[in-house]
Amino acid sequence: MERHEFRMPDYYPGFACKMGACRNACCTGWPVSLSLADYFRITGAECSAELREKIDRGVQTVLEPTPERYASMRHDYSGNCYLRMEDGRCALHAQLGENVLADVCRLYPRGVRKEADGLEISCANSCEAVIEAFLEREAPLTFLTRTEELRLPPHAERKVFFETHGHQWEVRHSLIRTMQDRTMSIPERLAALKARLEELTRAMESGEEAVLGWLNAPRTGTPERNAAIDRESMRRGLALAERFIERLDERSDAVRAYGETALGVFGSADENALERYLAAERKFEAALPLWETVFEHMLVNHMFFICFPFEDRPEDLKNEFTALCVVYSLLRFLAVGNAEACTSSRDFADLFAAVFRLVEHTSFDILSVRLLEELGAVHDAGADPLLSL
Repeated sequence: MERHEFRMPDYYPGFACKMGACRNACCTGWPVSLSLADYFRITGAECSAELREKIDRGVQTVLEPTPERYASMRHDYSGNCYLRMEDGRCALHAQLGENVLADVCRLYPRGVRKEADGLEISCANSCEAVIEAFLEREAPLTFLTRTEELRLPPHAERKVFFETHGHQWEVRHSLIRTMQDRTMSIPERLAALKARLEELTRAMESGEEAVLGWLNAPRTGTPERNAAIDRESMRRGLALAERFIERLDERSDAVRAYGETALGVFGSADENALERYLAAERKFEAALPLWETVFEHMLVNHMFFICFPFEDRPEDLKNEFTALCVVYSLLRFLAVGNAEACTSSRDFADLFAAVFRLVEHTSFDILSVRLLEELGAVHDAGADPLLSL
Protein backbone atom coordinates (compact mmCIF):
# COMPACT_ATOMS: atom_id res chain seq x y z
CA MET A 1 0.00 0.00 0.00
CA GLU A 2 1.27 3.47 -0.88
CA ARG A 3 1.08 6.72 1.08
CA HIS A 4 -0.06 9.85 -0.73
CA GLU A 5 -0.92 13.41 0.25
CA PHE A 6 -4.51 14.42 -0.52
CA ARG A 7 -6.63 17.54 -0.30
CA MET A 8 -9.96 16.51 1.25
CA PRO A 9 -13.09 17.76 3.06
CA ASP A 10 -12.76 17.67 6.84
CA TYR A 11 -15.33 14.85 7.24
CA TYR A 12 -13.30 12.43 5.12
CA PRO A 13 -10.90 11.04 7.77
CA GLY A 14 -13.86 9.96 9.94
CA PHE A 15 -16.00 8.48 7.17
CA ALA A 16 -16.96 4.80 7.60
CA CYS A 17 -18.95 2.51 5.30
CA LYS A 18 -22.20 1.17 6.81
CA MET A 19 -21.59 -2.19 5.08
CA GLY A 20 -24.55 -4.52 5.72
CA ALA A 21 -26.56 -1.78 7.47
CA CYS A 22 -26.96 0.25 4.25
CA ARG A 23 -30.59 0.60 3.11
CA ASN A 24 -29.67 1.28 -0.52
CA ALA A 25 -26.46 -0.65 -1.03
CA CYS A 26 -24.14 0.34 -3.86
CA CYS A 27 -24.07 -3.32 -5.00
CA THR A 28 -27.84 -3.42 -5.52
CA GLY A 29 -29.11 -2.42 -8.94
CA TRP A 30 -26.10 -0.29 -9.85
CA PRO A 31 -24.04 -1.22 -12.93
CA VAL A 32 -20.45 -2.01 -11.85
CA SER A 33 -17.78 -2.15 -14.56
CA LEU A 34 -14.50 -4.05 -14.16
CA SER A 35 -11.22 -3.21 -15.81
CA LEU A 36 -9.07 -5.90 -17.40
CA ALA A 37 -6.87 -5.90 -14.27
CA ASP A 38 -9.96 -6.16 -12.00
CA TYR A 39 -11.31 -9.08 -14.03
CA PHE A 40 -8.19 -11.22 -13.87
CA ARG A 41 -7.55 -10.37 -10.19
CA ILE A 42 -11.07 -11.51 -9.23
CA THR A 43 -11.44 -14.52 -11.52
CA GLY A 44 -7.90 -15.71 -10.72
CA ALA A 45 -8.26 -15.47 -6.94
CA GLU A 46 -7.82 -18.62 -4.84
CA CYS A 47 -11.03 -19.08 -2.90
CA SER A 48 -13.59 -21.56 -1.63
CA ALA A 49 -15.74 -23.59 -4.04
CA GLU A 50 -18.82 -21.65 -2.87
CA LEU A 51 -17.23 -18.27 -3.63
CA ARG A 52 -15.88 -19.60 -6.95
CA GLU A 53 -19.44 -20.47 -8.01
CA LYS A 54 -20.61 -16.94 -7.12
CA ILE A 55 -17.74 -15.37 -9.07
CA ASP A 56 -18.44 -17.53 -12.12
CA ARG A 57 -22.12 -16.61 -11.96
CA GLY A 58 -21.63 -12.92 -11.17
CA VAL A 59 -18.77 -11.78 -13.41
CA GLN A 60 -19.18 -11.56 -17.18
CA THR A 61 -17.21 -9.95 -19.99
CA VAL A 62 -18.93 -7.14 -21.91
CA LEU A 63 -19.73 -7.32 -25.61
CA GLU A 64 -17.07 -4.82 -26.69
CA PRO A 65 -14.36 -5.01 -24.01
CA THR A 66 -11.65 -2.41 -23.49
CA PRO A 67 -8.85 -2.38 -20.89
CA GLU A 68 -10.84 0.16 -18.86
CA ARG A 69 -14.22 -1.62 -19.20
CA TYR A 70 -13.56 -5.30 -19.75
CA ALA A 71 -16.32 -6.95 -17.71
CA SER A 72 -19.27 -6.18 -15.43
CA MET A 73 -20.96 -7.57 -12.33
CA ARG A 74 -24.27 -9.32 -12.98
CA HIS A 75 -27.29 -9.05 -10.69
CA ASP A 76 -29.82 -11.65 -9.65
CA TYR A 77 -33.60 -11.38 -10.11
CA SER A 78 -33.90 -9.10 -7.06
CA GLY A 79 -31.20 -6.70 -8.30
CA ASN A 80 -28.50 -7.89 -5.89
CA CYS A 81 -24.92 -8.57 -6.92
CA TYR A 82 -24.32 -12.35 -6.83
CA LEU A 83 -21.44 -11.72 -4.42
CA ARG A 84 -23.64 -9.98 -1.85
CA MET A 85 -24.26 -12.10 1.25
CA GLU A 86 -27.51 -12.22 3.24
CA ASP A 87 -26.13 -9.83 5.87
CA GLY A 88 -25.38 -7.26 3.12
CA ARG A 89 -21.62 -7.70 3.07
CA CYS A 90 -19.54 -8.65 0.01
CA ALA A 91 -18.49 -12.33 -0.02
CA LEU A 92 -15.33 -11.47 -1.94
CA HIS A 93 -14.34 -8.86 0.64
CA ALA A 94 -15.29 -11.07 3.59
CA GLN A 95 -13.22 -14.04 2.40
CA LEU A 96 -10.25 -12.45 0.59
CA GLY A 97 -10.03 -8.83 1.80
CA GLU A 98 -10.47 -5.49 0.09
CA ASN A 99 -7.37 -5.71 -2.12
CA VAL A 100 -9.05 -8.31 -4.35
CA LEU A 101 -12.04 -6.05 -5.05
CA ALA A 102 -12.59 -4.12 -8.25
CA ASP A 103 -11.31 -0.56 -7.89
CA VAL A 104 -14.82 0.90 -7.95
CA CYS A 105 -16.00 -1.47 -5.18
CA ARG A 106 -12.84 -0.94 -3.13
CA LEU A 107 -13.04 2.85 -3.25
CA TYR A 108 -16.74 3.81 -3.46
CA PRO A 109 -18.04 6.23 -2.26
CA ARG A 110 -14.56 7.73 -2.29
CA GLY A 111 -13.57 9.60 -5.42
CA VAL A 112 -9.90 10.23 -6.21
CA ARG A 113 -8.82 12.89 -8.69
CA LYS A 114 -5.43 14.13 -9.81
CA GLU A 115 -5.23 17.86 -10.44
CA ALA A 116 -2.28 20.01 -11.49
CA ASP A 117 -1.51 20.91 -7.87
CA GLY A 118 -1.91 17.42 -6.39
CA LEU A 119 -4.33 14.64 -5.46
CA GLU A 120 -7.84 15.18 -4.09
CA ILE A 121 -10.18 12.72 -2.41
CA SER A 122 -13.74 13.03 -1.13
CA CYS A 123 -16.97 11.04 -0.84
CA ALA A 124 -19.93 11.03 -3.22
CA ASN A 125 -23.30 12.38 -2.11
CA SER A 126 -24.89 9.28 -3.65
CA CYS A 127 -23.88 7.38 -0.49
CA GLU A 128 -26.56 7.57 2.20
CA ALA A 129 -23.93 7.54 4.98
CA VAL A 130 -22.50 10.81 3.61
CA ILE A 131 -25.93 12.45 3.49
CA GLU A 132 -26.82 11.20 6.98
CA ALA A 133 -23.68 12.85 8.35
CA PHE A 134 -24.71 16.13 6.70
CA LEU A 135 -28.17 15.93 8.29
CA GLU A 136 -26.54 16.10 11.72
CA ARG A 137 -23.90 18.72 10.96
CA GLU A 138 -24.21 22.50 11.42
CA ALA A 139 -20.63 23.77 10.91
CA PRO A 140 -19.61 24.60 7.32
CA LEU A 141 -17.35 22.11 5.58
CA THR A 142 -13.66 22.97 5.63
CA PHE A 143 -10.76 21.44 3.70
CA LEU A 144 -7.44 20.04 4.79
CA THR A 145 -4.36 18.31 3.41
CA ARG A 146 -3.50 14.92 4.87
CA THR A 147 -1.45 11.83 4.07
CA GLU A 148 -3.48 8.65 3.51
CA GLU A 149 -2.49 5.07 2.72
CA LEU A 150 -4.27 4.07 -0.48
CA ARG A 151 -3.67 2.07 -3.64
CA LEU A 152 -4.52 4.58 -6.33
CA PRO A 153 -6.78 3.46 -9.18
CA PRO A 154 -5.69 4.12 -12.77
CA HIS A 155 -6.77 7.61 -13.74
CA ALA A 156 -7.26 9.24 -17.10
CA GLU A 157 -5.26 12.34 -17.85
CA ARG A 158 -7.30 15.54 -17.90
CA LYS A 159 -8.52 16.38 -21.41
CA VAL A 160 -9.87 19.89 -20.84
CA PHE A 161 -7.81 22.65 -19.24
CA PHE A 162 -8.93 26.01 -17.86
CA GLU A 163 -6.43 28.83 -17.67
CA THR A 164 -6.51 29.83 -14.03
CA HIS A 165 -2.85 30.91 -14.14
CA GLY A 166 -1.89 28.51 -11.36
CA HIS A 167 -4.74 29.48 -9.02
CA GLN A 168 -7.30 26.74 -9.65
CA TRP A 169 -7.81 25.68 -6.03
CA GLU A 170 -7.94 29.26 -4.76
CA VAL A 171 -10.63 30.01 -7.37
CA ARG A 172 -12.63 26.89 -6.52
CA HIS A 173 -12.36 27.51 -2.79
CA SER A 174 -13.48 31.11 -3.23
CA LEU A 175 -16.61 29.93 -5.07
CA ILE A 176 -17.26 27.36 -2.34
CA ARG A 177 -17.08 30.14 0.26
CA THR A 178 -19.76 32.03 -1.70
CA MET A 179 -21.97 28.94 -1.43
CA GLN A 180 -21.30 28.90 2.33
CA ASP A 181 -22.25 32.55 2.89
CA ARG A 182 -25.14 32.19 5.34
CA THR A 183 -26.07 35.85 5.19
CA MET A 184 -27.92 34.84 2.00
CA SER A 185 -30.54 32.23 1.14
CA ILE A 186 -29.45 29.35 -1.11
CA PRO A 187 -31.06 30.91 -4.23
CA GLU A 188 -29.33 34.20 -3.40
CA ARG A 189 -25.99 32.40 -3.02
CA LEU A 190 -26.48 30.80 -6.43
CA ALA A 191 -27.30 34.18 -7.94
CA ALA A 192 -24.14 35.62 -6.36
CA LEU A 193 -22.22 32.63 -7.74
CA LYS A 194 -23.52 33.38 -11.23
CA ALA A 195 -22.31 36.98 -11.03
CA ARG A 196 -18.89 35.88 -9.75
CA LEU A 197 -18.53 33.31 -12.53
CA GLU A 198 -19.29 35.95 -15.15
CA GLU A 199 -16.55 38.13 -13.66
CA LEU A 200 -14.21 35.13 -13.44
CA THR A 201 -14.65 34.32 -17.13
CA ARG A 202 -13.50 37.81 -18.05
CA ALA A 203 -10.62 37.67 -15.55
CA MET A 204 -9.33 34.34 -16.87
CA GLU A 205 -9.26 35.78 -20.38
CA SER A 206 -7.28 38.81 -19.19
CA GLY A 207 -4.44 37.07 -17.33
CA GLU A 208 -3.07 36.26 -13.89
CA GLU A 209 -3.26 39.80 -12.56
CA ALA A 210 -6.98 39.93 -13.33
CA VAL A 211 -7.55 36.51 -11.68
CA LEU A 212 -5.73 37.71 -8.55
CA GLY A 213 -7.86 40.87 -8.64
CA TRP A 214 -10.98 38.70 -8.82
CA LEU A 215 -9.79 36.62 -5.87
CA ASN A 216 -9.08 39.69 -3.75
CA ALA A 217 -12.12 41.76 -4.76
CA PRO A 218 -14.59 42.57 -1.94
CA ARG A 219 -17.94 40.80 -2.14
CA THR A 220 -20.72 42.92 -3.61
CA GLY A 221 -23.48 41.39 -1.50
CA THR A 222 -26.79 39.89 -2.54
CA PRO A 223 -27.81 40.60 -6.15
CA GLU A 224 -30.69 43.04 -6.12
CA ARG A 225 -32.97 40.93 -8.31
CA ASN A 226 -33.07 38.23 -5.61
CA ALA A 227 -34.06 40.57 -2.81
CA ALA A 228 -37.56 39.16 -3.03
CA ILE A 229 -39.17 36.36 -5.03
CA ASP A 230 -42.59 37.31 -6.38
CA ARG A 231 -45.43 34.86 -6.90
CA GLU A 232 -45.27 35.11 -10.69
CA SER A 233 -41.61 34.06 -10.65
CA MET A 234 -42.55 31.12 -8.45
CA ARG A 235 -45.32 30.10 -10.86
CA ARG A 236 -42.90 30.17 -13.79
CA GLY A 237 -40.32 28.21 -11.82
CA LEU A 238 -42.88 25.61 -10.75
CA ALA A 239 -44.20 25.18 -14.29
CA LEU A 240 -40.66 24.71 -15.62
CA ALA A 241 -39.79 22.27 -12.81
CA GLU A 242 -42.91 20.19 -13.52
CA ARG A 243 -42.12 19.95 -17.23
CA PHE A 244 -38.51 19.11 -16.42
CA ILE A 245 -39.50 16.31 -14.00
CA GLU A 246 -42.01 14.88 -16.49
CA ARG A 247 -39.24 14.57 -19.08
CA LEU A 248 -36.81 13.25 -16.50
CA ASP A 249 -39.21 10.52 -15.40
CA GLU A 250 -39.18 9.21 -18.97
CA ARG A 251 -35.39 8.77 -18.84
CA SER A 252 -34.39 7.90 -15.28
CA ASP A 253 -35.11 5.01 -12.92
CA ALA A 254 -33.19 6.56 -10.01
CA VAL A 255 -35.72 9.28 -9.13
CA ARG A 256 -38.85 8.16 -11.01
CA ALA A 257 -40.88 7.24 -7.91
CA TYR A 258 -39.98 10.52 -6.19
CA GLY A 259 -40.78 12.46 -9.36
CA GLU A 260 -44.17 10.81 -9.78
CA THR A 261 -45.05 11.53 -6.14
CA ALA A 262 -44.12 15.19 -6.52
CA LEU A 263 -46.07 15.55 -9.76
CA GLY A 264 -49.04 13.89 -8.05
CA VAL A 265 -48.93 16.51 -5.29
CA PHE A 266 -48.59 19.54 -7.54
CA GLY A 267 -50.54 18.23 -10.53
CA SER A 268 -50.48 20.28 -13.69
CA ALA A 269 -49.43 23.91 -13.48
CA ASP A 270 -52.98 25.17 -12.91
CA GLU A 271 -53.94 28.22 -10.90
CA ASN A 272 -53.89 26.27 -7.61
CA ALA A 273 -50.52 24.53 -8.19
CA LEU A 274 -48.59 27.31 -6.48
CA GLU A 275 -50.78 27.15 -3.38
CA ARG A 276 -50.24 23.39 -3.21
CA TYR A 277 -46.51 23.94 -3.60
CA LEU A 278 -46.40 26.54 -0.81
CA ALA A 279 -48.36 24.24 1.54
CA ALA A 280 -45.97 21.35 0.78
CA GLU A 281 -43.02 23.71 1.24
CA ARG A 282 -44.19 24.55 4.77
CA LYS A 283 -44.46 20.83 5.53
CA PHE A 284 -40.97 20.15 4.24
CA GLU A 285 -39.36 23.01 6.16
CA ALA A 286 -41.11 21.90 9.36
CA ALA A 287 -39.97 18.31 8.83
CA LEU A 288 -36.36 19.34 8.09
CA PRO A 289 -35.84 22.70 9.86
CA LEU A 290 -32.12 22.84 9.01
CA TRP A 291 -32.77 22.06 5.33
CA GLU A 292 -30.78 25.07 4.11
CA THR A 293 -27.68 23.97 6.02
CA VAL A 294 -28.07 20.41 4.68
CA PHE A 295 -28.42 21.74 1.12
CA GLU A 296 -25.32 23.87 1.63
CA HIS A 297 -23.30 20.82 2.69
CA MET A 298 -24.57 18.73 -0.24
CA LEU A 299 -23.87 21.43 -2.82
CA VAL A 300 -20.42 22.26 -1.41
CA ASN A 301 -19.46 18.58 -1.28
CA HIS A 302 -20.70 18.14 -4.85
CA MET A 303 -18.75 21.20 -6.01
CA PHE A 304 -15.56 19.76 -4.52
CA PHE A 305 -16.27 16.24 -5.81
CA ILE A 306 -16.68 17.36 -9.46
CA CYS A 307 -14.01 20.12 -9.36
CA PHE A 308 -16.65 22.82 -10.01
CA PRO A 309 -16.54 24.84 -12.20
CA PHE A 310 -13.60 23.10 -13.91
CA GLU A 311 -15.01 19.63 -14.53
CA ASP A 312 -13.08 17.76 -17.22
CA ARG A 313 -15.46 18.43 -20.11
CA PRO A 314 -15.68 21.08 -22.84
CA GLU A 315 -18.31 23.28 -21.22
CA ASP A 316 -18.14 26.98 -20.43
CA LEU A 317 -18.64 28.30 -16.90
CA LYS A 318 -22.17 29.46 -17.72
CA ASN A 319 -23.29 25.91 -18.51
CA GLU A 320 -21.54 24.55 -15.42
CA PHE A 321 -23.43 27.09 -13.33
CA THR A 322 -26.76 26.14 -14.93
CA ALA A 323 -26.03 22.46 -14.24
CA LEU A 324 -25.42 23.26 -10.55
CA CYS A 325 -28.70 25.20 -10.39
CA VAL A 326 -30.57 22.21 -11.80
CA VAL A 327 -29.06 19.96 -9.13
CA TYR A 328 -30.27 22.35 -6.41
CA SER A 329 -33.73 22.72 -7.97
CA LEU A 330 -34.18 18.97 -8.45
CA LEU A 331 -33.30 18.37 -4.79
CA ARG A 332 -35.66 21.12 -3.65
CA PHE A 333 -38.60 20.23 -5.90
CA LEU A 334 -38.51 16.53 -5.02
CA ALA A 335 -37.99 17.17 -1.30
CA VAL A 336 -40.97 19.55 -1.16
CA GLY A 337 -43.08 17.25 -3.35
CA ASN A 338 -42.35 14.25 -1.11
CA ALA A 339 -42.68 16.06 2.24
CA GLU A 340 -45.87 14.14 3.10
CA ALA A 341 -44.36 10.78 2.15
CA CYS A 342 -41.05 11.34 3.96
CA THR A 343 -41.78 10.71 7.63
CA SER A 344 -38.22 10.94 8.95
CA SER A 345 -34.84 12.51 8.19
CA ARG A 346 -33.76 9.04 7.02
CA ASP A 347 -36.39 9.20 4.27
CA PHE A 348 -35.03 12.54 3.09
CA ALA A 349 -31.49 11.09 3.14
CA ASP A 350 -32.67 8.31 0.82
CA LEU A 351 -34.26 10.86 -1.52
CA PHE A 352 -31.15 13.07 -1.66
CA ALA A 353 -28.84 10.09 -2.22
CA ALA A 354 -31.11 8.90 -5.06
CA VAL A 355 -30.83 12.29 -6.75
CA PHE A 356 -27.05 12.16 -6.55
CA ARG A 357 -26.99 8.60 -7.90
CA LEU A 358 -28.47 10.14 -11.02
CA VAL A 359 -26.31 13.26 -10.95
CA GLU A 360 -22.92 11.73 -10.13
CA HIS A 361 -23.09 8.46 -12.08
CA THR A 362 -24.40 9.81 -15.37
CA SER A 363 -23.96 12.92 -17.50
CA PHE A 364 -27.29 14.16 -16.14
CA ASP A 365 -26.17 17.57 -14.96
CA ILE A 366 -24.83 18.80 -18.29
CA LEU A 367 -27.55 17.01 -20.29
CA SER A 368 -30.04 18.91 -18.15
CA VAL A 369 -28.75 22.15 -19.68
CA ARG A 370 -29.73 20.81 -23.11
CA LEU A 371 -33.10 19.71 -21.73
CA LEU A 372 -33.78 23.21 -20.43
CA GLU A 373 -33.09 24.53 -23.91
CA GLU A 374 -35.50 21.94 -25.37
CA LEU A 375 -38.13 23.16 -22.90
CA GLY A 376 -37.70 26.72 -24.15
CA ALA A 377 -35.82 28.17 -21.17
CA VAL A 378 -33.99 31.28 -22.39
CA HIS A 379 -30.27 30.44 -22.53
CA ASP A 380 -29.16 33.77 -21.04
CA ALA A 381 -31.45 33.18 -18.06
CA GLY A 382 -30.48 29.52 -17.83
CA ALA A 383 -32.05 27.91 -14.77
CA ASP A 384 -32.91 31.25 -13.13
CA PRO A 385 -36.68 30.54 -13.00
CA LEU A 386 -35.95 27.38 -10.97
CA LEU A 387 -34.21 29.43 -8.28
CA SER A 388 -37.53 30.90 -7.20
CA LEU A 389 -38.54 27.52 -5.74
